[in-house]
Amino acid sequence: MKLSEKIIRYGLIALIAMSLYLSYKIWLSPNARTYLGDDQSTVVASTANLRKADEVFLPTRLVWVKNPEDIKMLSSENAISKIHELVVKGRYGAVSGTTYDDDQAFLEAADIRHGIEMSYFGSFQLYEYVKMFNLKIDTDEVADGKEIFFTKVQWDFDNSRIRFINTRRHQIYEAAMTMELDPVEQKLRQLDEPWMAMTPTNRLSSLQYNTSEKVELKLYSYIASTQTYTVFRNAFFQDPENVKSSEESRDIVLYGGSETMHVQENQQIVDFQGQLETTADAEADIYDRSYHYISRLGTGIGYLRFFDRSKEGITYRTFIEGFPVFGDAYQGEVTFDIRDTGVGTPQIDIRSSLNTIQIPIPSEETVTLDSSGAVIRELTEKGAQADLWQSMVIGYQRQDVKNADGIVDMVPTWYIKYDDSWYSYQQLLERLAQKEGA
Repeated sequence: MKLSEKIIRYGLIALIAMSLYLSYKIWLSPNARTYLGDDQSTVVASTANLRKADEVFLPTRLVWVKNPEDIKMLSSENAISKIHELVVKGRYGAVSGTTYDDDQAFLEAADIRHGIEMSYFGSFQLYEYVKMFNLKIDTDEVADGKEIFFTKVQWDFDNSRIRFINTRRHQIYEAAMTMELDPVEQKLRQLDEPWMAMTPTNRLSSLQYNTSEKVELKLYSYIASTQTYTVFRNAFFQDPENVKSSEESRDIVLYGGSETMHVQENQQIVDFQGQLETTADAEADIYDRSYHYISRLGTGIGYLRFFDRSKEGITYRTFIEGFPVFGDAYQGEVTFDIRDTGVGTPQIDIRSSLNTIQIPIPSEETVTLDSSGAVIRELTEKGAQADLWQSMVIGYQRQDVKNADGIVDMVPTWYIKYDDSWYSYQQLLERLAQKEGA
């Protein structure tokens, strides 16, 4: 590391240490933990900081299929937003669907030979997609798309079709499209972004394309900080100005009505539990309901985006340069679990972390990762089962820097969704080794 970079890094460490001390004095000292409703000006987040739904739920990958031998991908939020804004302005016909019983027939039908594909890591609902992005499409014949879920949306340039792909259920829903394609391809050519070359060989069941070569990405360092719990209090409680606190433990316990929030001092985990906040839309689903809370968090814990979905849960993560952040103890993420008890209003459980990243520190270091195909081959040789391997993504792994409190490194790492859980490459290797030795 250059001398100038060392001076900058340690100067920033001193500043962040002072910031953390002042934050403690203001927010976490015993004198600050009595009644939490005195300053109503902090209760409502600035509208300038509220996250818009079309930002939070923007697809996370863009694949450009020039032809079956020329496929490339990028993850830049800015680039995806530019292309997505163009294609959702098209006009689309009536949606119809096909469910494939034959695996090979589905695999052959699920790809396009010329066009673009945008994808999510968790399943997204067609109804929400149409509503969120004001897509001009006819969903009357499929009950407004409320029972249709997909992870890929394709624009087939050769056949002028839009297609929604559900790889788990082997379903393809599609509609005719009317749109000028030349401006889209021109914009694709003009994107000043580092495209990754992709290959369709050795793909997972999610049918994501594999990187054909090793991937080199920047290693980032960030100043980390402890966010005040009032950010979460104001976003999660239905009546935040009348929330009170308990002095019975070193941890912070807030309560109001049937809602409670526990902030664990040792790991800085935020755990909120309560009744699901009612909305004007009686048919609101988990996307609507969780976004209601996410939007009020604003940008206080980073730019959160929809990442994954389970039957009763949904996860949002902070992204860096288009890649999701992974950390211990809910760092960089907000998870929602919604439980319908069958009696009264459904219950909600939200978990996150006070530990956030704030300011990037300049660095020229890079990390080179094996191609995704090579990772698949190696882990398969170590015992990974194809039917349990669902997806994979490059993520930034949060790592503390030794002898540098308040500084964290963000290291590019392959992450694999295996048996419904996300593991880093190293974590999955260790899990497979333990299983082998059992």
